[in-house]
Amino acid sequence: MTTVDDLIARSNRLGADSRNTNYAGGNTSAKGTETDPVTGENVDLLWVKGSGGDLGTLKPAGLAALRLTTARAQEIRQRRTQEMNAYP
Repeated sequence: MTTVDDLIARSNRLGADSRNTNYAGGNTSAKGTETDPVTGENVDLLWVKGSGGDLGTLKPAGLAALRLTTARAQEIRQRRTQEMNAYP
């Protein structure tokens, strides 16, 4: 199974029991590595099931895939901006 397959399976199990989550509620995510179809290089990704989709019926198309290098760079930029704004 792939990282996405595992995430879908876990999400569907959680969403199948109404004691765990409300319809269209709950968020799940997973990190993994995939091959970039353009460059052929391995890239670290974060797949996220966001709000509004049902965990019990989630399919791969319902996930957002984020490059971790990009997400981490954005986090560093935000932290630096906050630090700079903290000084008068």
